[in-house]
Amino acid sequence: MIRRTSLIDIDRIRENLVSLIRIPSVTGQEDAAVSHIANWLQRFDAEIAYWNDGIASLQRDPRYPGHEVERAWAPVVVGVLRGEQPGPSVLLTGHVDVVPPGDYDHWHDEPFSGVARGDRIFGCGASDMKAGLVAAMAAFEAFADSGRNFPGRLIFAAVPAEEDSGLGTLAAIRGGWHADAAIIPEPTLGAEGVPQLVIAHAGAMSLRIRITGKSAHASRRLQGESALDHFITVYHAMREHEQALNAGAPHPLMQRHPLPYATNVGTIQGGLWSSTVMNSLEAQVRVGVALDETIQQAEERFRSSIMTAIGDDPWLRDHPPEIRLLASGFGSAQIREDHPLVTSLAEATEEEFRKTAPITGMPYGCDMAGWVRLAGVPTVVYGPGEIELAHAPDESVSLEATYRVARVLVKATERLLETDLEDLGLHHDGEGPSGGGAGASGDRPRDRGSDR
Repeated sequence: MIRRTSLIDIDRIRENLVSLIRIPSVTGQEDAAVSHIANWLQRFDAEIAYWNDGIASLQRDPRYPGHEVERAWAPVVVGVLRGEQPGPSVLLTGHVDVVPPGDYDHWHDEPFSGVARGDRIFGCGASDMKAGLVAAMAAFEAFADSGRNFPGRLIFAAVPAEEDSGLGTLAAIRGGWHADAAIIPEPTLGAEGVPQLVIAHAGAMSLRIRITGKSAHASRRLQGESALDHFITVYHAMREHEQALNAGAPHPLMQRHPLPYATNVGTIQGGLWSSTVMNSLEAQVRVGVALDETIQQAEERFRSSIMTAIGDDPWLRDHPPEIRLLASGFGSAQIREDHPLVTSLAEATEEEFRKTAPITGMPYGCDMAGWVRLAGVPTVVYGPGEIELAHAPDESVSLEATYRVARVLVKATERLLETDLEDLGLHHDGEGPSGGGAGASGDRPRDRGSDR
């Protein structure tokens, strides 16, 4: 039988990566990129599902995480290869959307050029995560071109809106897609040139905080109550809460990070006129969600801490800040270290890179939370990009790393397809999903690609 890794072609990877980078798929404008991948899937003898999930319908879903970018729908494309024997379903999935490139003057080249310099391919989204998506495409193509002499099903899904609360993965789950194991090739390349195996990540939610003040003429400032001054009190309370949260006994997988669970004030708006004491202020805040807690628990933890901390302030006691959840974003997620997903990727990495893949957790949220919490699918994050280069001018990725990750994905998928279904369960001895995510046990959408 042909070795599937021999079908991974580095020139083909370069071609696909450059083509995908040249499609400016900024969050909310992913249609062309998803269409491009749908056309690519039609080259193979694969089952294809391609649809738009309307935003109104998504907003009515109780699992709706919120979104910030205007859109009418979420486009999703899924391809399925069915093996000749019964077996597990393995999902390779990634997001097509990228963050806006910002000021073009900060880029050496046009952000969507896909320029190559030596081993590096440059462009907005190159590292996060078009290289990972292309590595998954290469692995899927290797299986498609090598016949169907394998057990189970290989599923590939390209989703939008990961940069906007994971709405695209929710759309895929709502479409009925499920698997026994999933790999998301987000950027995890480490300093040693080996991808890290991310088996846990923090969550994040967005909150709006409104502060009420009292207007007065600026020359009579003491007669008013500045909303800005009172926000500074709240801000200090947020910083103290962040410090206390991170000073607690950290999860072993998060210990290497100086700030596993960050709180960040992203925007502030307030005031009407320079000569008027500011009578109101609104801030949008990103708050980290710890492992082993839900979004709801994190929100209550944050709200209670802030209200307790400002209890001695007379104005804020009588005019408490309004704290409202804007978007639940990503919950935290984790799987056990001895799961076959982890061991399969670790063994394949050892073979390909001749080095051990570090097993770790990350302080950022991603689509892993959606698959684990909403669908109960054991998921690992493992990919060729570098998180340090993501969301930044002159973003780039190593072509060689992308090629080698594609080979690892093939080897790991082969192992997983041969794994007993019972061993692929998410939990030990029937214990509940990490954090108790909605719909994560007993309410799984049926995998339309797995009629076993």
